[in-house]
Amino acid sequence: MSTETNVNNTPDEEPTCSNLSKNNKKGLLNWLKGHKLSTLRRFVLIAVVVFFLLQFLRVKIAVGSLTGSLAIWFVNLLDVFAYLESIFASKDFGLIALLSALPILVVYLIFGRSFCGWVCPMDYIFHVADRIRKCKIFDFKISPNYGYIIPLVFLAVSFAVGIPVFTNYFSHLTNFFRSLTGAYFFFMDLPVAVDVIIFSFAVIGFLIILELIFPRMWCRLICPVGRVYGLFNKVSRLKLMITDNDLCKGCKACDRACYMGVKVSDYVKNGDKIIRDSNCIFCGRCIEACNTKSKIIKMNLSLK
Repeated sequence: MSTETNVNNTPDEEPTCSNLSKNNKKGLLNWLKGHKLSTLRRFVLIAVVVFFLLQFLRVKIAVGSLTGSLAIWFVNLLDVFAYLESIFASKDFGLIALLSALPILVVYLIFGRSFCGWVCPMDYIFHVADRIRKCKIFDFKISPNYGYIIPLVFLAVSFAVGIPVFTNYFSHLTNFFRSLTGAYFFFMDLPVAVDVIIFSFAVIGFLIILELIFPRMWCRLICPVGRVYGLFNKVSRLKLMITDNDLCKGCKACDRACYMGVKVSDYVKNGDKIIRDSNCIFCGRCIEACNTKSKIIKMNLSLK
């Protein structure tokens, strides 16, 4: 089932200094109780980033970045789209690169596109941008299916120039971790390519500006990594289940909570029992927003 992406959709509020008084600890605890998944995935993101930051202290739990890394001293890991780009750029399958990509492939066959909602640092950076947005939001609709053109274009360009163009230059993950590394090297007075670091900060800055004007356009439509990972939602063992369609009140709170533009209520109305939308990042916002007493939307992981 194909759904359209409404770029004007913005996420519901989360607690900030402006909407929670300093003494309102009970209100914060109540919010955390009702938003267990949102809280948990922020902790997961923080843990992942900390693991990578530890490499600067020579604690090599995770060395590199989320595009390609060495985990626990000896396990090579490579992003699936980065591997595809490397194949097209080098015209060679590369056994070592393939073995590095296979563990990530297995992860996505199990968890689908959950990386985007639980691990990708841009998800939280974009959330912060959403909180401070002041400028006008352009309202338009476009099918996420058009986004599949973008990874094909990057693969074609990589094949033509012999360089994995997106992974090396435009990847949000590459530039995020390159910015962190560059900042560390700069402040520690270590050798650093200043022009490269400026470029990486510029890319991240551009993505933040894009988010301020077109909320989640990068995630929903443009990011080739997200588009490829979204394909795994069709077969992943992690899925969103609708337990009882008849209990739905039709309030569409789930749709308003979903900043990825997934029309959850349409799946419920159509009688579907499983939501396998390519834009779902398993953030759990729809589950938390559901107004039914029994929460008819559930996240289910089954290896059968």
